Amino acid sequence: MTKCVIKYYGVHSRKAVSAEGRIRLVFVSDLHNVSYGQENRELAEKILALHPDAVLIGGDLIVGKPEQPMDAALAFLRKLSGRLPVYAANGNHEYRLRIYPEIYGDMYDTYRRGLLENHVTLLENESSTFSVRGMKITLYGYELKREYYDRFAHMELPLSEITEVFSPPAEEAYNILLAHYPKYFSTYVKWKPDLILSGHYHGGVIRMGKRWPLIGNDLTLFPKYGYGCHVEGDTTMIVSSGLGDHTIPFRLHNPRELVVVDIRK
Repeated sequence: MTKCVIKYYGVHSRKAVSAEGRIRLVFVSDLHNVSYGQENRELAEKILALHPDAVLIGGDLIVGKPEQPMDAALAFLRKLSGRLPVYAANGNHEYRLRIYPEIYGDMYDTYRRGLLENHVTLLENESSTFSVRGMKITLYGYELKREYYDRFAHMELPLSEITEVFSPPAEEAYNILLAHYPKYFSTYVKWKPDLILSGHYHGGVIRMGKRWPLIGNDLTLFPKYGYGCHVEGDTTMIVSSGLGDHTIPFRLHNPRELVVVDIRK
C-alpha cells in the first residue's frame, strides 16, 4: 500500500511509421492525493527516470470530498513542472468539484489554478495536438457526465454523448482518448480512437490471477473492463489499477501502479 510497481505496455501502430524509435508515455491515474515520499518526490523521480515524451493524467488526482486536502497532488505536479509536457483530464472526483460549487466552494478553482501554475494542460472536454519525433498525437480529455457514474443506474452510453463533444478523430494523427471510466469501452470504440487510457476501478480492489478484478466501484462483480489491456479492432484500451485509494484503503494481489505505454511502428 505504500509502494507502486511500473507496468509496461507495448502498442504497435502503423501511424508511428515516421517516428524515430519508440514514443514513451507515462499514464498517471487515481492518485487520490497519496504521497510517495515527501511532497511526492519519489513518484516524480520515478517518472523522470523513465524518460517519457509526455505524462498523461487520467483523472482523480484528488479526493472529491468537502475540505479534503490536495497538497500531495499539487506537490507532485510541482516536481514535474517545466521538466516534461504534462496533460490532464478530469475523473469523477474533479468533475464533482466542478459541477457542485455549492457543496465544494472554490476547491475546483484551486485545483485548476494549481494545474495551470505548474504548466499542466488541462483538457475539460477538449483536445490538444503535439508531435514527437515526427509522430502527430492528439489527446482528447473526455468528461463523462455525472449520471453515468451512478452505481445504481446501469445506463448505456450513447455514441452521441461523445460526438456532441468531439469531432471524429483525424486519420493522420495517433488519437488518444483519456476516458476515466472504462465501463463504456464498447461506446468509446465506436468513436474509433487508437488508444484509450482509463482507471477508476482501482484494479478491482482484489484481483484474481493477473487480470481479473473482483469488484468495481459501481459494485459490479468481476467488471469486464476493470483492469489491464483490452483490444477491439484497431483500438486498444489500457486500464490502470491506479496509484492511490480512498474510503477503503485495501488491496489484495492488486498493487498500485504507474503505467508506461511504448508506441512503436
